[in-house]
Amino acid sequence: MQSQFFVKNHGKNIRKTFSLRMLFNLLFVTSLGFNMYFIVSQYELSSVGSAYEVGSQVKKNTEESSVELHSTALKRQSLESRLKTNIHEEESVKGFNLVETSSYKVERVLFDPSIQPNKPSIQTLKLKVKNSLNYTICHKVKLGDECDSLAAHIARLMAWFLDVNKEMRNGDGLNVVYERLGNEGQFKILQLIYTSNYLKKTIEANFYKERGAKYGGYFDRNGKEISQRIVKEQSPIDEYMEIVSLPGDFRKGRRGHAGTDFKAEVGTPIRSTFDGRVSRANWNRRANGYCIEVDHPNQKIKTRYLHLSRVLVKRGQYVKQGEIIGKSGNTGRSFAPHLHYEVRGRSNKNTVYNPFDFKYHKTYQRDISDQERGEFKETVSVYDAFYDKNKIERNVQAD
Repeated sequence: MQSQFFVKNHGKNIRKTFSLRMLFNLLFVTSLGFNMYFIVSQYELSSVGSAYEVGSQVKKNTEESSVELHSTALKRQSLESRLKTNIHEEESVKGFNLVETSSYKVERVLFDPSIQPNKPSIQTLKLKVKNSLNYTICHKVKLGDECDSLAAHIARLMAWFLDVNKEMRNGDGLNVVYERLGNEGQFKILQLIYTSNYLKKTIEANFYKERGAKYGGYFDRNGKEISQRIVKEQSPIDEYMEIVSLPGDFRKGRRGHAGTDFKAEVGTPIRSTFDGRVSRANWNRRANGYCIEVDHPNQKIKTRYLHLSRVLVKRGQYVKQGEIIGKSGNTGRSFAPHLHYEVRGRSNKNTVYNPFDFKYHKTYQRDISDQERGEFKETVSVYDAFYDKNKIERNVQAD
């Protein structure tokens, strides 16, 4: 009995000892693995850090050399023009740029292949309309989502002489010179020539900024402004860059767009367009931002001013025509700093008027002054030259 008991307990001790040894070995191997991983990680991180420092230094040297090259090239050009001598240029060495200092000493600078000359920002299009304006632009121009933005810029300008939803026809001609700006999806139309089969004529718009003017505008080849303007005493805003939307144009949804959007800097004075009394202020601010509504009994309308930065009047206050009632802004549901101006019926608020067709609003179109007609014609000639530069033919119907 004792021997059986001893054997039984001895087996338990052996198993217990074996289990402890296995646990010890497992902990030792695990600890050794963690130590090796830590050593390797530190080595890799130090290597990456060193590579990053070297890369940064190379990029810094290259940028400094580029600036030095630009200033040196200007100095050298000046010297060449004054001395009229030929300066020997060294041959390029593979993997390096040759940068000349003011003493014309050649130095070797590491070449950075990521530095590429900027692509030209001014482009031209010559298209035939098919299906719709967006389809025509996006089918031709490979700009991804930006093609819709380019089409919108073109449509804004065309709205002054054509209803793009009703009067465009397949086969209409569209020539465009445009500049791609720094911000994604932002363009400036420099020249637009549209040949309409519906209107039986060709319309042209050329961007031009007169000397001393804060903002430019679009003019036909004879110097007549394409867009209309409200006379100063009835204008809701002192100065604006451009009108980016008219009532009902190019907006999705059943109701459409009810106002006229004047793109302007934040803080531009906003004025009451007629005598009246403030009927509301700052309603539905989530959409409208800071806003004002003025009741005009004599004209049987109400005017609205949305997305303001400041409201300077109170409900019930009487205001005179031309009185400053607020400052333009970018509040509420707004795409950019602008004034949203509405003219609505007084008895029926669903009646919306286009301010440029409204009988109580006086409008006008500017003409290029005689002093600047020569410069204007030169500007148009520059736009024309872009078609030849890009090997695009253009057909302009003479007036």
